[in-house]
Amino acid sequence: MPQSGRKGPSPKDSKYDLSKISARVDRVNVSGLLRTHNDYVMRAADALFKATNFQDLMLEAMSTKSYLHELGIFKDVSVHIDISRGADASPQGYEVTFKGNEMSRLAGSAGTEIGQNEGSLRTELTFPNIFGRGESISLQGSYSNTRANDLQLKFWKPFFHTRFRENRPEFSFSIFRQTDRFNISSFETTNIGYLIDFSAHTMVGVDLTHSLQYENSIRDLGLLNKSVPFAIRDHCGPKLASLLRYSVVFDNRDNNVFPTRGILLKSVNEYCGLGGNVAYTSSTGHGEVNVPLFAGLVAQFCGRVGVVKETKNTTQLPISSLFYCGGPLTLRGFQFGGAGPVIDGTPIGAQTFWCTGAHLWAPLPFAGVFKNLASHFRMHFFYNLGNSNSFSTENMRSSFGMGLALKLAERARIELNYCIPVRRQTTDKTSNGFQLGIGYEFV
Repeated sequence: MPQSGRKGPSPKDSKYDLSKISARVDRVNVSGLLRTHNDYVMRAADALFKATNFQDLMLEAMSTKSYLHELGIFKDVSVHIDISRGADASPQGYEVTFKGNEMSRLAGSAGTEIGQNEGSLRTELTFPNIFGRGESISLQGSYSNTRANDLQLKFWKPFFHTRFRENRPEFSFSIFRQTDRFNISSFETTNIGYLIDFSAHTMVGVDLTHSLQYENSIRDLGLLNKSVPFAIRDHCGPKLASLLRYSVVFDNRDNNVFPTRGILLKSVNEYCGLGGNVAYTSSTGHGEVNVPLFAGLVAQFCGRVGVVKETKNTTQLPISSLFYCGGPLTLRGFQFGGAGPVIDGTPIGAQTFWCTGAHLWAPLPFAGVFKNLASHFRMHFFYNLGNSNSFSTENMRSSFGMGLALKLAERARIELNYCIPVRRQTTDKTSNGFQLGIGYEFV
């Protein structure tokens, strides 16, 4: 960067304080706008003009670069800082230029996607920034040979450029077709409908992420074989569901996969019965607390609870909305849905459930030797407790064990655990020994 006679740190200095170098921003330029309207990026520079020293200027420039990426219009953005020139240049003035490369009108991707104890093949075709203010349309499809298949056409519109920028508001409308297979209960559901979603952040005391959704869909339940109990057959056929869903998340963990400190709290509430012939209320909560100990050890405590209740319009609770307790993501040492009520030897889900987990996480013994590789692995010892259709501990299930976890792309992990069930019921389906789990939210 040219010095132009200005007083600054000597190149010979090994350390210097950038906060002591006076600086102000005279001008901000955003180049590379083709389809995008100018007003969509204008607010990006607001914080830059408040900088009073060179350290603040650099930090705000990086923050603005991240903000421009969030707008969803650029493939990449570069930052150039130069001294301000011209008749209007101030003595300590700088000019900041952001050079963006807009996304093409059509983008496609294909890859794998991690779900809750399943992996799927996913393809997506996107038309980004179609009207010049971040509006986009995408066609997504995913296929899994275990549980869920999904096809979705989605339109979304962010409002990051408005005065509510810090709240990150976003609106979306989706038309979807989703198929879920419940192999343990020998049925599958096919949902066809539309979803309206509005999400935003609030930062009043704590940072919360909110989502308010309205869903209207036709739910069709079919059987996977002929020997299905009548209690499940009774749910067969199409039904119309109209529901409101509200979720709120608080997350201040330092890492999504292997956190060493922080808390995660999540709540999802549904009211179904605004129309159609399906009616119920549902609430689920998930919590996680991480406490650093010593020598890289971390204590983790998790819990999850769920309740489905009838309303005055309920004729029959949909079996697909019941809870299946058990499996490598909730109650280790049990099969998926294997720790709940059973009819004629077939699990049917529960109206209530709860499960907790206590973990001691540790780095690999030779983590100091293989730092890059070892950072993707952790060992843990665990103890799980849980129950279905009862909040008492009288007939609860429990298990303990140890295992190895592998991090996948800062979002999900794979666990290979050796599980020993301790307390179980005679109808439970256990998994004594090694159990493999993959997902992004564990108990």
